[in-house]
Formats: sequence, C-alpha cells, structure tokens
Amino acid sequence: MNNKFFPANFMFIMMMILGTMMSLSSTHWLMMWMGLELNLMGILPLMNIKSKNSEIESSMKYFIIQSMSSSLFMMSSIFMYLYSMSMYSMFNNSFFSTIMMIALLTKLGSAPFHFWLPSMCKHMSWLMLFLILTWQKLAPLFMLSFINFNYTIIIMSSFCSTILGSIQAINQSSLQLIMVYSSISHLGWILPSSMINNSLMFFYLFIYTIIILPLFTMFSTKSILYSYSLSEQNNFMNKENIIMITLILSLSGMPPMLGFLSKLMILYMLLKMNMILLPLILFVGTLISLYFYLNLMMILIMKSFHMFKINSMNKNMKSIMCFNMLGTIIFIPLIMYAMNIFY
Repeated sequence: MNNKFFPANFMFIMMMILGTMMSLSSTHWLMMWMGLELNLMGILPLMNIKSKNSEIESSMKYFIIQSMSSSLFMMSSIFMYLYSMSMYSMFNNSFFSTIMMIALLTKLGSAPFHFWLPSMCKHMSWLMLFLILTWQKLAPLFMLSFINFNYTIIIMSSFCSTILGSIQAINQSSLQLIMVYSSISHLGWILPSSMINNSLMFFYLFIYTIIILPLFTMFSTKSILYSYSLSEQNNFMNKENIIMITLILSLSGMPPMLGFLSKLMILYMLLKMNMILLPLILFVGTLISLYFYLNLMMILIMKSFHMFKINSMNKNMKSIMCFNMLGTIIFIPLIMYAMNIFY
C-alpha cells in the first residue's frame, strides 16, 4: 500500500462510501451497524497509504475507538430489542437509547468524548484529516437524529463541544490540531440541529465542507503544518494569502461570510423554539474561537511587508473569494425560506 495510486485503493474508497450510504438508507439498527463497520474497513487502509509509523499509530487509535463505540452501539441495540421487541429506529424510548447516543457521540468525537480525536489526527495527512472531519461524521449524525429520547445528552454535549473546542485551540501551534478543535467547536452547532431539522444539519455540514476543502488543499500543497509557517511563504500578499484569509474568516462565522449563513439559520431555529441558553452558549463559544481564527489571519497579514503588492488573480480564485465573502448575501432567499419553515 505504499503507492497511493494502488488499484485496490479504489475498492477501499467505494467501501467507505457504500458503508455510509448503507447506514443512511436503512431503518434497521443492525444494518446501520453493518454500514458503519463497512465504512471503517474502507477507511483504515486509506489511512496507511504511506506506511509511516505515525499513520499506523493513528489508524490503530481510530480502529480501537471506533470498534469500542460500535460494540457499545450493537450491545445497546440488542438490549433495546429485548426491551421493545423491535430493531427499527422509530421504536427507541428506553434507557438503552442513551447508551446508543453515547456510542454515536464517541464516534463523532464530540466533547466530552473527544480526547481521542486530537491525538489521532495530529500526524495525519491533510486529505485524511478532511475525510475524518467531514465524511466520517455524516452517518453517525443522521443515526443520532433517528433517536428521539433524552435530548439532554445532546444539549450538554453541544455545550461542552463549543466551549472546550474553542478554549483548547487557543494555545496550539499545530494547524492540524487547530482545525480538529475547530471541527469540535462546529460540531457543537451541528448537534442541536440533528434533533430538530436534518436539512439544516446537512446544510451546515455541507457549508463547512466547501469551506475547509480549499483551505486544506492550500495547506497540503504548501506543506504547511504549523501556524508560524504561514508567514514563511512570501513577503507580499499574494492571491493564496488573500483566499486563505477569506476562508479563515468564513470558518470563524464572521458576517457576511458564507460560514455566518449556517450559524444564522441554526440560531434562528433555536430562538424560534424558545431556546435561549443554548444559543447564548454557542455564541460565546464562537466568540472564543474567533480569537485563534483572527490570530491566524494576523499572522498572514503582519508578515506581509508589501501590503498592496498583489498578484493578479484568475477567475477561479476570484469566484472562491466572492463565494465565501458574499455567501450570506447570495443565499438570502434560502434564509427567507428557512424562516418561513418555522412559522
């Protein structure tokens, strides 16, 4: 598996995709569990493409955590079957649904079950980190939305994810750890939408994906692993630095960037349901995370001595920057439609 173009990698990618699709398209807990295991068997060989010791260590940590949470999920679903005589997702009103929630939150890396995620991801490549933070969260999030019992755990996990993910990223110098803690903080916004509206949950995850994809691509092509490496690229503001600044601001949720749109919709949804404390805590966590986002942006700006010497941009770069900077304005019809849903 040393060659990343090895033909078997296509099979592993298909296993990863089909495992997630199996979990999403099933109403039977056993089939959902089989989809999670198929997804795990597909992504583990992809994590060991270069066969480095750090990659092997990360894949073993990921295998142990995912296997443990899958076992907990399977045991709770069996006990729930003995309790309610049904393995389907709409009949889940027992204590074992809480155990199932904890297993899925562990799979997601949500606080306070998140301690395995930073230690595993700090030695990964940017592409695998992108898959872990986006695609691997899709199936557990939708499975979590099928459980209609004891929402207190989701709300408390949302509290912890937003606050802890923001605070723990402040003094980090590794960009990979910063992005992992940022993902945990964003997960605090996704979890409340999973118990209310799946469309908003998918929309938030989709916006988060299209923001971090070009950002991780730039980090990967320039081999940037630490925050101080951002200032060592060029002595003037080139087009990559400008795009990177807009993506970082969009990830922080600064209006009128694209990342602000998803936060605005979830904020409005929670306020319409008369939830006051939860949006307040989420907002405080976002303000804390804004510190290290602005810190990254200032590193890119302060070390650029020739502020007005900007290379000409091609159309793709301009479109990415405009899409992120004016995302909220572009999607105002979607906001109006979402507002009408909750009336």
